[in-house]
Amino acid sequence: MLVGSLILAGGRSRRMGQPKESLALCGTTMLGRTAELLLDCTWPVVVVGRGGDQQLPPLPLEAAVVHDDRPGSGPLAAIATGMRHLRATRALGDRDAVFVTGCDAPYLTAAAVGWLSGRLGEHQAVVPRSSGVLQPLCAVYRLDCLPTIEDLLREGVDTPRSIAEKTKALVLDEPALRAFDPELRFLRNINTPADWDEAQRSIRC
Repeated sequence: MLVGSLILAGGRSRRMGQPKESLALCGTTMLGRTAELLLDCTWPVVVVGRGGDQQLPPLPLEAAVVHDDRPGSGPLAAIATGMRHLRATRALGDRDAVFVTGCDAPYLTAAAVGWLSGRLGEHQAVVPRSSGVLQPLCAVYRLDCLPTIEDLLREGVDTPRSIAEKTKALVLDEPALRAFDPELRFLRNINTPADWDEAQRSIRC
């Protein structure tokens, strides 16, 4: 099984007040750092932006960029865009998988990506659940989830949490997650300037 990655970078960052993908971190940007990390442990890496007026920061040459087929329609539509691209380019087969994340996960590690991917087995997805809430943007999905995702979109569903409900997913609850990361640090993302300040103070580059 091959594992690629999708980085969703099409959000408007309204709570942050500035584009999260372009925030400076460790000599690069949030998006650039995430792409570099994922290129070290997955292939291919696809950034899904919204197109239009969005100006993405510089990225590693090996990272592909696609524009969301349905900009503004939410992360489920962006996941579908990335999966369609991988199918069209034949970069991955249906039984291969992608790790999906946003561009706002500064605590993500290659070890976490590998740990989640290693639990896929015969499942279609591996999705963490923390405090009773699914975390679909730090999860692994086989490409054969795409037909189900497209059905959900046609039904007007826009949340990626629905993938776990409609596929043969392994949901990892807190005891399993904390056995890997007692603080669940790898699941944390940033949404506000206060989150960003804390990340800058705590992350060692």
